[in-house]
Amino acid sequence: MTLSDLPDPVENPHATGDLSAEEEQILALCMKGIKQFEDAWWVMGKAMANISSRRLYRKTHATFAEFARDVFKKSRPIAYEEMTSYAIGELLSARADKAFEENSNGVSAHADTPIIGKKIAGALNPITKDYGPEASIAVHETIKDATGNVTVKTITGIVQQLPRKKEEELTQEELTARARKVAQTTGDDNPEDAALPQAVNRRTRQLADDLKRGRISRQELHGMFEVAFVDTEDPRVYQALVRWMKNRES
Repeated sequence: MTLSDLPDPVENPHATGDLSAEEEQILALCMKGIKQFEDAWWVMGKAMANISSRRLYRKTHATFAEFARDVFKKSRPIAYEEMTSYAIGELLSARADKAFEENSNGVSAHADTPIIGKKIAGALNPITKDYGPEASIAVHETIKDATGNVTVKTITGIVQQLPRKKEEELTQEELTARARKVAQTTGDDNPEDAALPQAVNRRTRQLADDLKRGRISRQELHGMFEVAFVDTEDPRVYQALVRWMKNRES
């Protein structure tokens, strides 16, 4: 479907009543165009995945990164993010292929539009990469149920607090339970609410690297802080916290 398939918009401010046969056809055509646009990035992601995995880019380019840059105008990281995300859209489209009840105009539509957009699918990519699209959709539905809020910011903040599979492998039930717990304790009104746990996670990973350890959990980190805070023989952590709090208050 191209632009030429759609008629030019015509103002009709006094239109009332049921749609005419011609209007029904135009509405169906417009909805087809909207659906095509919504599906376009899923299709593009799957197309890029084919070109990459089958090495079809070799016809004109030495690497997929060069092909993505020249043909899709995308950097390699962005291309791979979209290639990972498309599976969510494909799975949702297959699930939702059912008809709505007819409306007052006798028009029947299909509920086959993915309910997860491109940016949210991208925010779910860490889950998709570790556990697959089914788990990502389960986490998405859990967060929506727990918070009623499925913005990119909300999803990103919660997903970044969940452990990666290499750090701690969870079952889907454990993963969704963890997501629900984080969702219920993470606020969305203050940007610092989501930013602070993300910063702590990054710093914890850095601490583990410095100590040449695989992982340090947030619980262990808090425990170490508490021990260091009450240590009277080595009060450096306590003194540093006093200085930090004074600077913050001033």
